[in-house]
Amino acid sequence: MRKLLLSSALLLSLPAAAWESVCYEQKDPTKEVGEYPRGSGSYCAPAAGPNTARHRWVGELDEHRQLWELTREKAGLPAETSATARLRVFTSSQPLNVDGQQLTSLLPVPFAETARVQVRAFTPGELAQLPDFSYALWDWATGHETCPLPGIGADATQCHDFATHMGPVNSNHFVPQAGRFYAHYHGLALARARECKAMKDALGAAGGRYGDYLRACETEALALEAVGHHYLQDAWSMGHMWQRWGSPELSDFPSGGDDPRDKAVLIALASGLLHGARGVLQRLPEWTSYDVNDALCAPHPSVEFVSPGGARYPAIGDDYLHLLGQGSTYAPQSERLLSCAVSGMREVYAAAGENHGALGAPADGLRTLDPTGPECFGQRATNRSMLEAAAVQFRIVGQQVTLGLDSRVVGWIIPTVAHETGEVPVPTRLKNQFRLEMQRIVSLTRLLAKERPEGTELADGRFGSFLGAKPNGEYASGGVLASYIDPVLPWPSTPDTLPEAGERALALARVFHRGHSADWCRTSSSDGLEALRARASDVSLDAPTRAAACEVCSEFARRHLRVGTSPASYDTSAEPLCHYLSGGPYLYQSGPGTSGELANTWCGCP
Repeated sequence: MRKLLLSSALLLSLPAAAWESVCYEQKDPTKEVGEYPRGSGSYCAPAAGPNTARHRWVGELDEHRQLWELTREKAGLPAETSATARLRVFTSSQPLNVDGQQLTSLLPVPFAETARVQVRAFTPGELAQLPDFSYALWDWATGHETCPLPGIGADATQCHDFATHMGPVNSNHFVPQAGRFYAHYHGLALARARECKAMKDALGAAGGRYGDYLRACETEALALEAVGHHYLQDAWSMGHMWQRWGSPELSDFPSGGDDPRDKAVLIALASGLLHGARGVLQRLPEWTSYDVNDALCAPHPSVEFVSPGGARYPAIGDDYLHLLGQGSTYAPQSERLLSCAVSGMREVYAAAGENHGALGAPADGLRTLDPTGPECFGQRATNRSMLEAAAVQFRIVGQQVTLGLDSRVVGWIIPTVAHETGEVPVPTRLKNQFRLEMQRIVSLTRLLAKERPEGTELADGRFGSFLGAKPNGEYASGGVLASYIDPVLPWPSTPDTLPEAGERALALARVFHRGHSADWCRTSSSDGLEALRARASDVSLDAPTRAAACEVCSEFARRHLRVGTSPASYDTSAEPLCHYLSGGPYLYQSGPGTSGELANTWCGCP
């Protein structure tokens, strides 16, 4: 009966995530987080692909967002940085079918081709969950409407499904790869923050009039840091303090003539069970008394990590965030996680110019650290911890049950899950290879846990290869982390030479167009602005398209518009935004009204 129960639960399982991420569908996805009462909304369905880009990542189990908000408070950032940002994105009217529902594509288009204006609402903290839903920030910005994994032929929803595609390549959520990905995003966040500060300096005394643009830029910098914090937070989830096998690229997995995803799914499932399986197995109703208290993540007396200095401490992981700040048991884990996260967040906010308000003092008891250094990514699980992880543990009717990963039940069920949930064929030869490899891994774990229980050899890659995939430290160690990584700044004029980097940088700059005002001011021309006016004035357009054309024309015209009739006759006390950021070009419109109203008049709009 127990085996049947376990089998049923395992058939629902997915590869390892980390601290929980959620997507909820709300009637109005543009509200402040606090306006969504507990229990409101429903889980996103589909829970992958274009649908998740259209909804909010706020709910009862949004542990990554909760960690970001806790970090913000400890870091002394003002609460205003957690307000909902509402980006008005200029898109086409291209229809998109999402699970039978006809929606409009979120892909940003050239501004002179705008046919619709769509709102993208989020808080920076929600984007700390992004790597569980998106391959990169550009992927979210373009609505999850393409497949970033090259050459696999999956549709957008399939490609973003955690069980079939994203989970198999989430080795970058485990150390040491997590450190490299955080360093990339922290670098992007700092670079963007410095651009925000340069814009603030250029505006000088006019900065008060154009504070919305400065705050939009700063929100984008914090959004990039939030994406990076996903990897930093993961590194401090106990289930991620070891080198799982594989790469962020499917093409790096061994194929042996087959689809590399075949082995990648099996490897991800095995890694997920070592990581701690509560998040994917705790699905039965509460009345069953079924409790998956599976190490590494669940509290366990034998589960510890070793710091770079050699000290050992107990730790927990996914689904147990509520225990992190309670009492002294997990205080060392909490202090180290928060010291790293606070250090990174404060560095970015200070570099951006503190446009949402003054930066306060950090909380007592935290240290200032290099958030990309060994103090933040050098922690590793002990060999004894990895032995506890080499089993599925659960309690039912008050009785504790442990099934080794080399047991017949687990050896049978994981290939079954790979076939049923991961949607890959698992021929007999691969099943047998998997079982033999798992027996080798567990045997090695027992030996090292006995010889050196407090050592970290297993977490540092002593397992060797699994189904031909090497420990993750042997991948993504060069300059290119993944083919789908967000391009280097500046955007849209990135120097990045990766395929499609230019298109991705352009999409990001279009979605965050207010934050990139300096970039758009520099690249705007009189001809380009006239093209916006010609489209906005076109009475042959249908009503929604003309309304969108008018909004985009007004949005950009006001950044260049002087109140007056000519260079010799205008209000010099009310220079437009682009006067300070690029020295023109200029438009002229006289008459009473706000800058927005005058821009509408210039565009020929109602």
